[in-house]
Amino acid sequence: MKTRFSVGALIVCALCAIAIAQPPSPSGTSKAPLFQDDFSNPASGWVAKKTDYGEFAYLDGEFRVLLNKADFNTYSILPERKFSDVSVEVDARLAAGPSNGVFGIICRAEANEGSASKAYVFAIRTDGVAAILKRTSPSFWDAIALNKKSDAIKSGNTSNHLRADCSDNKLTFYVNGEKVVETTDNDFKSGQVGIAVTTQPKSAPMDVLFDNFTVRATEPQ
Repeated sequence: MKTRFSVGALIVCALCAIAIAQPPSPSGTSKAPLFQDDFSNPASGWVAKKTDYGEFAYLDGEFRVLLNKADFNTYSILPERKFSDVSVEVDARLAAGPSNGVFGIICRAEANEGSASKAYVFAIRTDGVAAILKRTSPSFWDAIALNKKSDAIKSGNTSNHLRADCSDNKLTFYVNGEKVVETTDNDFKSGQVGIAVTTQPKSAPMDVLFDNFTVRATEPQ
């Protein structure tokens, strides 16, 4: 949980593939879940602890990630499970913090509580930015696809339903049922899934609540 990425990559549009929002898509697939958690059971397997930079906790039927360190990336990984072609969904809301804070879903990760060697992150900011990020070095995340302003993202502390499809080399991100960004990448084929939160430089703390985390199999594209 101590790795960082450069959130400035979310602003550098020239190096990113910008996607235009598409018509609404049904949530997830019709397949039965491979994993599902509404966070009502504190023994469901997610790591709950306090650190010097934040807190991870089950809280009133949601999972809380409180990040109180500026310019920092942290995540909570579903332990002891790996997936390849999956659709990952979660309800996420910014309970407190700046609108340029980043949060979302992590997919095809090789990670533990202290570091990540590879992963894709499907992230939003409540000011309307959506992106797919890729781990490109031990200390850097690169925005490989970016939507600078999506009307699908709800502002403030309203919950957003996020869906990340990792299917073969195709990566697709939906927010509230609407496709907001899509790209292809051949590097990461399988790995762990989870949730991620990132603060900007000089940021106030971010308090993000997650609910209804679901993993379903998808057919390779």
